[in-house]
Amino acid sequence: MSFYYLLLLITPFHADPRVGHVLFETGIAIVTPAKIIGLLAVVGAIAAPAAENMAPRLRSSIPWLFAPFALIPVIATSGAGLPNPTATISQLLSAVLLFIATRRLVRTPERMFNVVRILVLGFAFSSLWVYKQHFIERAQQSWGVEGDSNYEALMLLVSIPMAFWMMRHETSRRLRAIGFACGLMLCGAVVLTQSRAGIIAAGAMGLLAVFHSRHKLRNLSLLAGAALILVSFGPAGLSMRFKSIKFAGQATNGAEESTRIHVELVKAGLYMMEDHPLVGVGLGQFSVEAPIYNPEITRLSNRTWLAHDTFVQLGSECGIPVLLLFVAMLGVALRNFRAARPAANAALAELGWALRLGLVGISLAAVSITVDLLPFWIFIFLSPNFREISLAEVPRPATETERRETLFSARRMEMASALAVPAR
Repeated sequence: MSFYYLLLLITPFHADPRVGHVLFETGIAIVTPAKIIGLLAVVGAIAAPAAENMAPRLRSSIPWLFAPFALIPVIATSGAGLPNPTATISQLLSAVLLFIATRRLVRTPERMFNVVRILVLGFAFSSLWVYKQHFIERAQQSWGVEGDSNYEALMLLVSIPMAFWMMRHETSRRLRAIGFACGLMLCGAVVLTQSRAGIIAAGAMGLLAVFHSRHKLRNLSLLAGAALILVSFGPAGLSMRFKSIKFAGQATNGAEESTRIHVELVKAGLYMMEDHPLVGVGLGQFSVEAPIYNPEITRLSNRTWLAHDTFVQLGSECGIPVLLLFVAMLGVALRNFRAARPAANAALAELGWALRLGLVGISLAAVSITVDLLPFWIFIFLSPNFREISLAEVPRPATETERRETLFSARRMEMASALAVPAR
């Protein structure tokens, strides 16, 4: 488990040169220190003996959805004679390593809880870079270890619900305090990135958490108070960025230009899906094709762009069937996280809600940000294990044979008691 936990711990730093540094290229994929740790985690997972109290393995549709999702666009891109998508293949290989290690190792409640703790600590530690850039380097907009404020905000959103789950359900007072502190750090870091997508997604997550809670009025008041503090004491440029949301017309500042480019990029992506609905324009080809499909992009900016929408990027580069496969995996993951029943294990049930909330949050943010799919894979690959662990915690209903045997034993004991002669 050590290599697996280490792999999760460095996940927030996958874009850092020391973790994501290219050691060498194989011609198909890129080898980095993170991939070597992932490979060691898989080897350890295969070689390690089975842990006690492992949940029984159940059938899962995730592998059957992931396989065509990964293979179809790679084959279609290569078959069209387009450049070899080395970066994308490397990401998919990393996802495969993560899936194998997760499926084999995270099969007990304690290991699931440890995964949550590691992710919260890792992302909270990475948020320190945001604070350093804002308070020490006096950056107008913090970009974090991701090197981009929007990407950084999305990555930090992943573990905010898990941090507050720790605050409520950890048995140790120290771990509850750590969860609370990490949750505040992560929320503050999202605000300091000044990412509109990240803050909107965080607000939506807060509203969902309020409606899920028992004390809705109290928690809604706390959320409104937090929003008031954000408006009154937040970064100076934050309110201006929200006021500069402009979907049409001539942009007058950088924030308005960003919004306008977002809109035109989405239009270009939809045109690509209309022209190439089955296999898309090819992996890595969106930035090349976007100005051709929508010349307005060139008028607004002289550089190339990604789609600034993860779902549009997938649909335009890989085709609508691959996009539907990805959406199906999200749906399966959300369903898997509902497996825990509060009556059987309240902490596990609330963790399932926290994981669902995190997945919904990054899905909302991904509507206006094109990101590496790594944060999605963490949730998707954990979900079948969570379902197995949750169902193992629920007492299994007795079979008909077991009920008959129990009834027969009870009647036999009643007859023996009736025939017994009292001692004189």
